[in-house]
Amino acid sequence: MLALYHGANSVCSIKVRIVLEERGLDWESRHIDLPKGEQFLDAYKKINPAMIVPVLDHDGRLLYESSVIAEYVDGLGPDPALMPSDPYLAAQTRTWGILTLDYHDSVNTLSFASYQRKMLLAKPPEELAARWAAMPNRIRANKVKDLVENGAASEYVPVALTRLQRMCEMMEADMANAPWLMGDDFSLADALLAAYVYRIDCVGLASLWESRFPRVTDWWARMKAREGFKNATDPWLDAPALEKIRAAGKEAFLSDDRFSAYVG
Repeated sequence: MLALYHGANSVCSIKVRIVLEERGLDWESRHIDLPKGEQFLDAYKKINPAMIVPVLDHDGRLLYESSVIAEYVDGLGPDPALMPSDPYLAAQTRTWGILTLDYHDSVNTLSFASYQRKMLLAKPPEELAARWAAMPNRIRANKVKDLVENGAASEYVPVALTRLQRMCEMMEADMANAPWLMGDDFSLADALLAAYVYRIDCVGLASLWESRFPRVTDWWARMKAREGFKNATDPWLDAPALEKIRAAGKEAFLSDDRFSAYVG
């Protein structure tokens, strides 16, 4: 049995859900409510001491790290797999998987500088202090605290936008001669990146690619139309929730002239 500990709007959880759905695999949802802080509860700390999602439970064997889980899940489905059979393309796909560590940090920055900031600032100061203290990664805790305190004015925001613009440049180049990142067919590389592009879109920054990268724009339109993508996202984030996230993102970033070079 496949069971996934995941968060509804967690980017890394979305990444794994996309692969599960694209491969047509049955899986049990074990949802962790991140806004409520369920990742910090002792019961979940026994599952993952790092207190992050997702975690895959396959017949009692636990796997961590979303790109690793995604490749593992891909291998459980019928042929053909989403991982290219060509060794060079497989290596390129795994390189994209490694790069998503930076992309995750960047979309996490945009999230906590906008809609997550609004949610967290509504909590009592003592609850926020307890949340920062509970985070085992002190570097990440200090960064998130800075983003919540400073929002779009945080020095982390332009760093994130620069990284994500570079991501779009690389995607555009990789699709110079084919519709998908690894060629003519949808692959694991497309699935790995979709969750990060989704979060950028969710915070109202689709202009990051729409104004400069036509191949990425077309890729994203086709990605959103895939049943696997819709099944991995629609049940977990409804239209009102999306609108609140998008409004917070536009308020934080699109109204600030400092970011016009990225999203203008």
